[in-house]
Amino acid sequence: MRIAAISAAVMTAGVCVTAGTADTINIGVGNTYYDPMYPVVQPGDTIHWFREGGTHDVTSGVPCSDEDGVFYAPITGGNPTFDWTVPVDATGAIVYYCGVGGHCVNGDQFGALLINTGAVHVVETNGFSFDPAHIEVNAGDVVVWHNTGGTHDVVFGVDCVDSGEFSEPLTPLFPQVVYIVPADHPGGVIDYFCEPHCTWGMTGTITVAGSGNDCPADVDGNGTVNVDDLLAVISTFGQDCDCPEDITDDGVVDVNDILELLGAFGSDC
Repeated sequence: MRIAAISAAVMTAGVCVTAGTADTINIGVGNTYYDPMYPVVQPGDTIHWFREGGTHDVTSGVPCSDEDGVFYAPITGGNPTFDWTVPVDATGAIVYYCGVGGHCVNGDQFGALLINTGAVHVVETNGFSFDPAHIEVNAGDVVVWHNTGGTHDVVFGVDCVDSGEFSEPLTPLFPQVVYIVPADHPGGVIDYFCEPHCTWGMTGTITVAGSGNDCPADVDGNGTVNVDDLLAVISTFGQDCDCPEDITDDGVVDVNDILELLGAFGSDC
């Protein structure tokens, strides 16, 4: 599922209306920006966009390419504000952009409402590399890739081989990609690359602290390190993967994982 779009500056704004009630999140609209671009919000919050200059709009949908009809409003001298309430059942990220002129493609005027997420980590394209190429996150955090030029993509996998888990374009028409680390992520390393430029070294890693798994040898998560875990490791032996069977988190299931498991064999986790 695509939840593309966010940019380099990450800010959070919240103005409490009444203790114990929903907040009002104020977002300034001017030149070619939204400020803040990435507020963390809650269901029931009111988003209040207000004009700081120029002629703009707020259009929900994949930035620079496709509106989805969730909301739209002009932000102009004659219509300087727009209020919208986050639905009570909303989750993940609601992305939007300015559809006026080239403000989205040429001015990076897009944003996202991040609902009940953790910290935001921004990775930019820098020529034929990701910057920073290696980041550390927690489960529930948000990773944002921002296109600063060229035609790229973000593909999860090792050694330029698509794992099939996540693949999104990162181009001028799709200038941002958002990935929300699952709250139940077990931890470990997520390898990714740019498919057109992988052989040129355009790769990166996301190291996830995870959800507190203190017993990585319990591969199947049933509370005990036993023969079922050993069989799971043997069945994936030799594979390059970001998977529970890679107990040592070095990117490959090998003899080190078997030794780690045998060292914990019989333990209750």
